[in-house]
Amino acid sequence: MEPPCLPWLRSFDKPCRLLLHALASGSSGTLAAFRMLQRAQVSGGPGQAFPWQTFVAALCAEEPTLEGPEGALAVKPRLLLLPVVCQRNLFSLLLVVQTVVPGGCLGRLLQAVEQDSYVDPWVRTLGDLLRQGPRGEGCSPPPTPLSSACQQQLRHLCQKITQNKPERRRKLNWCFTKQPGAAGDMGDSVLQGGKRKKVSEESLELDEEREGKRLLLEEAAFEPPGAQERGDGVEMEEEVPGEPSGDRSTRSPAGGVPESSQEDAAEDHRKISQAELAAEVQSFLQKHGQRLKMLLLQESDHSESSIPPELHILNSCSPSQLEGLCSFLQLSTCPEHLLVRFCSWLLALTPDLSYTSAAILAEQLFLRRVLSLTQLPSRHLMAALASFCSKYSQPFCRVLVAAVLQEPGEGTEQTKLVCDLVEECLEPDCVRLVLSQVLEVPLSEKLLPVVQAVLGRQEVLPPELFDLLVLTLCRQAPAFATSLNYAKLVTAVLTMYQSQVTSAHRRSLAATLDQSNAALKKSLQAVLEGAR
Repeated sequence: MEPPCLPWLRSFDKPCRLLLHALASGSSGTLAAFRMLQRAQVSGGPGQAFPWQTFVAALCAEEPTLEGPEGALAVKPRLLLLPVVCQRNLFSLLLVVQTVVPGGCLGRLLQAVEQDSYVDPWVRTLGDLLRQGPRGEGCSPPPTPLSSACQQQLRHLCQKITQNKPERRRKLNWCFTKQPGAAGDMGDSVLQGGKRKKVSEESLELDEEREGKRLLLEEAAFEPPGAQERGDGVEMEEEVPGEPSGDRSTRSPAGGVPESSQEDAAEDHRKISQAELAAEVQSFLQKHGQRLKMLLLQESDHSESSIPPELHILNSCSPSQLEGLCSFLQLSTCPEHLLVRFCSWLLALTPDLSYTSAAILAEQLFLRRVLSLTQLPSRHLMAALASFCSKYSQPFCRVLVAAVLQEPGEGTEQTKLVCDLVEECLEPDCVRLVLSQVLEVPLSEKLLPVVQAVLGRQEVLPPELFDLLVLTLCRQAPAFATSLNYAKLVTAVLTMYQSQVTSAHRRSLAATLDQSNAALKKSLQAVLEGAR
């Protein structure tokens, strides 16, 4: 999800725009913005703090806007013009980093929010917590370490978990060998840590590359500092050789963990992550799945363009949750008239889905149906495809068109479907994308009609893409010696794109035709002469 296209966003400084982009990236926006601040601090060096005062002043500046069904003119702070998910992520971030935000900034933002007649409950609650934070620090006692009874219970629980499992015991050594962190440790600044924070950052960056662990990182990033201290202790047990350990028998004399132990530990961690991820998806489906399924299946007298409020959950769910929801709703096999209804909801949904979410939906909604076609698609399927392509054509082409082009065999119905979409539905930039996708795979008789459909749109092609098209036609001419489709394609290039054909293109095509026995060879040579 991108920030809304608002003219005043251009007036923000680059760091402020980047922070807004991160905050508007969906349910993980707070984590993305937090990491952006960390990277900015590391690269900027001492004294190069984020310009909070400039950022807050820009958000609190007032802008004219139209509101309500009648489009009444109103003046509101820019903060209130941001999407709700962006506002939520911003206040969640402020809760984490409020100790480094200059005084007065939080108060200005809270006053700006109060100017709205309706405040999102999530934002209101976060605002209340921000108001309590600075005032409560002086009067609240510091967090106390765990009592002896709690420590004993925790050790007893860890003993049960690690029973007959040496690898698990090694990973939970912090429980057996270290006392809980002191209150001073728990008060460490979020953005200014020592070795522990460096190790935590390295761990976060590594896990960021593993999509399957994405949810776990999002949850861990916003735990209280004390919880992070205990969680990071496990990571330091494996990554920092100097950390004390109660079980040295699992380490090699050189201080490193044996390779087999590392692999076993990684496998255990992967299984635990997958189990927790499955539990997260199951909880999500129990909360939202049944209601959406009921709405999708029920006969409705309302307009298809009026979407159920429950569908807005698509803007905040993770990829794993979205895949689980599609499976629960049986979107890949549901009756096609329900597919049309769901796609009409997507068309009316605001804000737009992220690229990742749209790509997942393109795969779940259409891939199985299209690849299994044995006859012309129904009008319902074509209506659903046209509706989806009108809003999310880029992810659609990347997922579905690419799969059709790479599918082995004739695929007559699939090819004809792609041609219909190119001729009737896709925007010019996606038409060019389809052509580039065709030229990435070996050209075949099956793909020639797709190229013909692209050329039939007569969209201006970038010079490098047109060069690649001509080069492909020249190189693969011997494989199409008897192909009428190939001859038509060369004719289309020379006539429809005569203004883009250079003398170098003509020489290459002429040399290719001289050395081949292509169908309609003399006619092609005549067309080539006429194009000079």
